[in-house]
Formats: sequence, C-alpha cells, structure tokens
Amino acid sequence: MHIDEESNKVNRKKTVGAKEWFAWVWIGAFLLLAISTNGIFQGLSLHSSVATLNYERPILYCLLICILCIVWIGINIFHKSFELERRMFYAFASIALCLVYIISSANSQSVFLATYGIWTSLMITLFFIAGTLLIQYDRWVLWFPKVYLIFGYIIVFYGFLNLLGNTFLLDSLAFYEGIRITSIFQYANAYAILLLTLWIVAIIEIDRTKKKWVRLCHSFMMVPVCVSFLLTLSRGAIVILPIIAIVVLMMFKLKQQLMAIIYSVIAFTLSLLLYSPLEQAGTKVYENIQQAITSQTSVEIHSIFSSPSVGSWGLLFAVSMAMAVCSYFVMRYLEPTLKTWTETIKTVWADMFVPLFILLLFLAGGVIVSNQSLIQLLPNVIANRLSNISLETHSVFERLTMYKDAISIFKNRPLIGNGGGAWEAFYEQHQSYSYLSSQTHGYLTQLLIDVGILGTLVFMGLIIVVIFNFVKDYKRLNEEARGRYIFYLVVPITILLHSLIDFGMSYLFYSLIVFLCLGVLAGTQRKKTKWELKTKARKRVQWSVTVVTSVLVLCILIQSSRQISAINKFKEAQNDIVNNVIFERIDSKLDQSLSLSSRHPVILLQSGIINFQVFKQTQEKKYLDKAIKYIERLNKYEPRYREAAEWIHAIALAQGDPERAVSIALNAVQQYPFDSSLYDLAATDLVNRWDSIEKSDTVSRERVRNQIEDLYETMKQHQEMNDALPDTINLMRTFAVSEIVKAAKQKTQ
Repeated sequence: MHIDEESNKVNRKKTVGAKEWFAWVWIGAFLLLAISTNGIFQGLSLHSSVATLNYERPILYCLLICILCIVWIGINIFHKSFELERRMFYAFASIALCLVYIISSANSQSVFLATYGIWTSLMITLFFIAGTLLIQYDRWVLWFPKVYLIFGYIIVFYGFLNLLGNTFLLDSLAFYEGIRITSIFQYANAYAILLLTLWIVAIIEIDRTKKKWVRLCHSFMMVPVCVSFLLTLSRGAIVILPIIAIVVLMMFKLKQQLMAIIYSVIAFTLSLLLYSPLEQAGTKVYENIQQAITSQTSVEIHSIFSSPSVGSWGLLFAVSMAMAVCSYFVMRYLEPTLKTWTETIKTVWADMFVPLFILLLFLAGGVIVSNQSLIQLLPNVIANRLSNISLETHSVFERLTMYKDAISIFKNRPLIGNGGGAWEAFYEQHQSYSYLSSQTHGYLTQLLIDVGILGTLVFMGLIIVVIFNFVKDYKRLNEEARGRYIFYLVVPITILLHSLIDFGMSYLFYSLIVFLCLGVLAGTQRKKTKWELKTKARKRVQWSVTVVTSVLVLCILIQSSRQISAINKFKEAQNDIVNNVIFERIDSKLDQSLSLSSRHPVILLQSGIINFQVFKQTQEKKYLDKAIKYIERLNKYEPRYREAAEWIHAIALAQGDPERAVSIALNAVQQYPFDSSLYDLAATDLVNRWDSIEKSDTVSRERVRNQIEDLYETMKQHQEMNDALPDTINLMRTFAVSEIVKAAKQKTQ
C-alpha cells in the first residue's frame, strides 16, 4: 500500500463545501459535548447509583451526535464519485470492532454495562469510518489540528480559572502530595494526556505554519500548557513522556527535532519558575473549597482582576510573553542557522541522533531520580513526587496489582471475554486487597477482560496495521505532506501509549479522537483496487449502505431517546422523594421510567426499594409483590450489582425465607470479599439460624457452626492480605475481622 498523492489532488478538486461543513457540525457538536461533560467519561459504576446517572446521559448524547456522523458517511458513500479504494477495506474491517463486543456480551454478567460496551464500540467504528472519508477534504485535514489546539487551550484556560479561584467545578482540583489540577476531566492523569498532545501539536504547528504571529501565539501558550502539565503531578505521564518523545521525534527530520527540543526546554524551564507561586495559590484555593464543603456553604468565587488572583494571572502572562519573545529570537536567528547546518549532514542516520540522545537521557533520568542532591533542584512538591517512585509506590503497586487481578478475570473467559464493563462487575471478587477502582488503569487489560484474546487481536491488529502501513510510507513524503498528516499520527500514539498505564481511553473524547485520527491515516491509502464497481454494482453497494445506515439511525434515535427520557423521569422521581411527595406520584414516575428502560439497574433498584419501604410501613402484600417483581428482574439482568445485595436479602427475610437470605448473604460475601458489612449481614443471619435450631438437632447446628467458622476464617484471611501490604499503600477502606463476626464465632464454640 502507499499514500496516493495524485488521487488526493484529484479528489480535492471535487470537494463539496456543504459536506465539509456538515462534517464540522457533528465534530463540533462532539467537541462541545466533551468540553461540557468531563470528556464524556464512561463512569457507569455498578457501585454508585449517582455516578451511573451522572455519566450516562453524556454517553447517550454522544450517541445521538453519531447519528449526524452516520448520515454524513451515508452521503459520502452514496455520492456519484464513490469508488472502491484500499481505504474501504480498512473501513469494512473496522466493523469487527463492534462485532467483538456483541459476541462478548454473550458472557456478560451485566446487561447494562455490556449494552454500553456495544454502543461505545459502535461509536468508535463510526468515527474510524468517518476518518477514512474525511481525508478527501483537504481543508478539513489542515484545520482540524488547529481546532484541536483551540479546544485544548480553552480547557487549559478553564483549568487556571479553577486553580486561581475564578470559577468552581467540583473535583477540578485535587490534593495528594501537593495541589493537582484536573480541569474538566476531574482526574489529573486524564488531563495530563491532553496536555501532552497539546504540547506536541503546538510544536508541530509552530514548525508548520508560515505566519509569524500564529507561531508566536502557539509559543505563548506553551508555558500555560507546560506548567499545567507540571501541576497535574502525574507520575505516569512523566514516566511515559520520554517514550512518547522518542516515538514522536522519530517522525521528524533533524532540524525539526532540534527545534522541538529547544522550544520544550525553554518552555519547561520557564514553567518551573512559575510552578511554586501557582502551586501555593492553588493550595489556598483548594483549602477554601474544602472549608466551604465542610461547612456546607457555597464556594466563594473571585474575579480575575481581584487580589490575589490578578497577581498570579499577571505572572502567568508575563512568563508566557517571555516564552513568546524567546521564540521570536529562536525563529529569527537560531532556526536559519540550524537549517543550514542540518542540510550539510548527509548520513541516513541523522534523524536518529536526537531520539537516541533522548533515550540516553531517559536512562540517566533513573540516576537523577535516585540522586537526592540533583532532584532537590526541582520545586519541593515535584521533587518529593519523583523521589519516591518505586515498585512499592502507591500508584505503581496498585496498578501492578490491578493488572494481576485483571489477568485472573481474563483467564475465566479468555477467548471472547466477559462483555463491556466486565472489570466493574468482577474486580472485587478477584482483587488482592481492598482497593477501590472501577477502572482497570490499562487499555490492554481492559480489552482482554472485555473482549478476550479474539477482540484484543482485532483492536490491536487494526491499530498496528494502520500505523505500520502509514509509517512505512511516511518518510518518503515531502515536507508539506508530512505537516498535513503528522497530527493524525502522533496524537493517537501519545494517547494510546499513556493509556497502557491508565484509563484515558475510558473517556469517549480520547477514544473517539484516537480512532478518528487512525481512520484518517487509513484513509490515506487512496489507491484504487483491482475490482472496479460497474454502475449497477455501485448502486447496489450504495443502496445497501443506505438501508443499513437508515436502520442504524432509527435504532440509535429510538433507544437513546427512550433511555434519556427514562433517566429524566427517574430524576423527577428522585426530586419528589427528596421533597416528600406522595408515594403514588413517585411510583407512577418510576413506572413510566421503567416502561422506557425496563432493565435499567438503578431505576429497578429504586422502584424495588420504595415499594418495599411502603410495605414495611403498611404491611400490604401488594407492595411486597411489586418490590419482589422489580428485585427479581434486577437480579436476573444484574446479578453482580452491589447496591442491590442488602435489599434482595431484606426481601427474602420479609418473605419468611431465612435460608435463602443466608444464601444471598454468603453469595454476596463471595462476590465482595472485602466488604465487611456483608460479613456482618451473613453472621447475623447465621446466629439467628443457630438460635432457632433445637439443641437436639446436632447436624443442623454443626452445619451452621461450620458456616460461621468459614466466614470468620475468610474474613481473617482477607485481613491478613491487607496487613501484608507495604506501608506506602494507602487504603481507601480498611478491613478487619468485625466484632459481629467474632461474637458469632464465640457463641457457636
């Protein structure tokens, strides 16, 4: 395969303005949604009803936006100039990304999570196919990196507004070993991914554009981007940075490599000067926020021009201007000299010198980190953050443990996996100690759990083949063509490399950008195939695509609209509960919600709970029957839904079936072995069972005694697993043999 430049040139002349604008509409809608909904995070946690609904609607909105994408794809394929090109094979192959999630859903223990896994894989497929078609719009290819930078700069600016107390977004700041800025993503490491890509793309644009004022603007923004990166305190991003730098620099010529390093060194040096005053200002803002939350008062917001934020903004502006001035002199005097010098170097290895040098620096970095005298030259917070990196560092140890636990889940169904969201459903049963994480912190391990070996090979195979075939011809492109495509290569590589050690791909913003860019790379394969479509064959293909896209649009529109309406009705019912509205009105809204989404676990649980509570108050059996109906349906579709465990148990007791209640409690302990409340529930049931057995029934009493003994030993064993952890590990929830379990054991001795 090769990048067919002639085909590109011909097609550019046929570009239709309306279709290009239509592309900007759905992409713009996607970016606006991402910037206003925390990067469209797929936080569909089985362990928090609130989180489930908070993050669910943005995913559905994104799905609705994909309707525009589908229509746009259909219009392009139905166009009279449509011909079979090699890029079409990539587009067709990408359908397998969705198919493997459909196949793996057969093994799912959560219909809810598996369904969203399928929807997500469908969106990924659509963005990839769209990317293969967008390549024919040359203006779009040229302008999308600029739009991406503007989008990113807005997020950076918003991050500083939060850091300096000029606006407030919950969790936009965090504190762990120092203030950490998270901006819209509400997670510092996810924000660090965006900053890495902005840093690289800004350098690309500085090199590519010919307008000096544009180059100076990007230079100006490099300081805010770099200091934001430092303020994330993301050890993972710092560790992965040299690898990304080496890979990215290999895509540049020697002169570009040297200029990239010069700009980066200046920007990071100036950013280090800014770090401490901004860190101190952010810490004060964070402390004020925590005080307001503790006292349950509103968070105070200050104007940009008020003291003390105006001083921090002035300092940031001044240092950024210094960066722009330095860049001007580099462009004016140093760049021409470097260009002349690098042109005299004729060796084919010239472009490898700088990446090899970075590799040596990376190796030397290990020595620097271990050398306290050198590392203390950095600001204290960063120095402390870097100096304690080891295999027993909390974040490193926890990730390695999660990867090990993920492999144990993967081994249960290695071929096709466990369906979308399998980590959330299974991890607590397989975890090695009592950490809390609804994300596996690794894209590869996530794929292995979700779609098994088959699906992982499909995903990684497509990614590797697309990148390999593009890079194979990339070096032969002229400078203009390189500048046009480099963004679409380095952005997905950067995001994917970082996502090997974190859950960046759990943000739809990142996953869809990655596959859109990969689609563009695949779309560069414009050579016509040996199979030419005659008029009748082309019409059949086009009408077939029209039918498929029409059906797909209807399915998405109906399902998404129903789900959004169901969530809205549920929210209304929640508000009525808070306001003590009469039960009949609440129950009616919940029924309406379930009529729209009959398998939604949160709605089913709430419906079951409220009917059970009314039964407890009135003792009218019709409410118990209704609660049982909802809980049984919930247990059928979501057997591992933690929020439902106690209520399923309570209903069994209300039905007068203590044996089943004990079985439910013991099964919950098996699924959630580090949840002490479930042990207490099981122990209480067993003691009650013990008290109800006649002393003469030694067989039954011995069985209960053994069950209590096993419960105690299981709890003791899991406590020892926690006790054996290194001192560097901070547990979000402690675990020890409870007094209730101890008392149960003593009573039955």
